[in-house]
Amino acid sequence: MSKVTLTPQDVASPVLIRAFTDNGNIRSVVADSELAALVSAGRVVILKGAFAPETMFDLRRAVVRWAKTTSPFPHGTSPNAHPNLNYHRIDDGQIVSSLQHIFHQNCFNDLGALTGDIGRLARSVAELMRDLQNRVAGTNFDFDLAGLRTKVLRYPRGGGYLSEHQHPLEPQRLGLITSLSRLSDDFEKGGTTFRTPFGFVDTNESHDIGDIIIFRYDLVHAVAPVDEEQAIDWKAESGKWSMLLELRATHRLSTAKV
Repeated sequence: MSKVTLTPQDVASPVLIRAFTDNGNIRSVVADSELAALVSAGRVVILKGAFAPETMFDLRRAVVRWAKTTSPFPHGTSPNAHPNLNYHRIDDGQIVSSLQHIFHQNCFNDLGALTGDIGRLARSVAELMRDLQNRVAGTNFDFDLAGLRTKVLRYPRGGGYLSEHQHPLEPQRLGLITSLSRLSDDFEKGGTTFRTPFGFVDTNESHDIGDIIIFRYDLVHAVAPVDEEQAIDWKAESGKWSMLLELRATHRLSTAKV
C-alpha cells in the first residue's frame, strides 16, 4: 500500500459549496455552469448537505440488510459476465487486482430489480445523482447496459483503502462520490484524495455525510487507509461509506498510478 508525503506548498483545498434538494433535483447556491467551470479547471468541489443525513443512514442500513440476505459473489470469477446481477463481495486485499483495494462492494447493476427499502432508497439517491451528473457534465446517461450502474462501497476501519488510479476523461467527464458516513463517528482518517493542477487535495476533513464530491474524471485519486491502526471487522457498520455512479463502458479502462 503506497503512501504519499507532501510538503505544505503542495496542498490545496476543495471548494465547498452549499447544496440542497429542490423539486426533485440537487441544486447548489451557484449555477450548474459555474460548477462545470470549476470542475473542468481541475478543482475538487464538495456540495455540502446535498442529502439529509437521515436518508444516508437509512440507505446504508438498507444496504447492510440486503447484503446479509444475499449470498456474496464468489472470488475467482468475474461479475462482468453477469451485467444484470446485483451483487456484493468482500475484497480483503488477498486477490491481486489491477487497482489494489480493500473494501466491501455492493454493486447494483439493475436498480429496478431491487425491492423494498433498498430499492426505494437506492433508486431515489441514484436518480438524483444521475440528474446532477447529466446537468453539470452535459451528458445524457441512464441506468442501463449501455450506461451507468451504481456502487455502494464500505472501506472498513482497520485499513480499507483504494490505490491511486485514473479514469479516461471522456465520455463521463466527471465523477460523483456521495458520503454515507459521519465524520468522527464512523471513521477518523481515510479521506478521498486527488492530485489536481492546484495541488494535492485530501477531503478527509470536508466530506461529511450527505455531501457529494464532484471531480474531473481524469484526476488521479485514491482513498487513503481508513483508521489503519484498528483491526478490521467486516461485520461492523462503521467505516467510510461511499456511493458512486460508474459508466460501464469505461470501467475497465481505469489505470493504476504508482
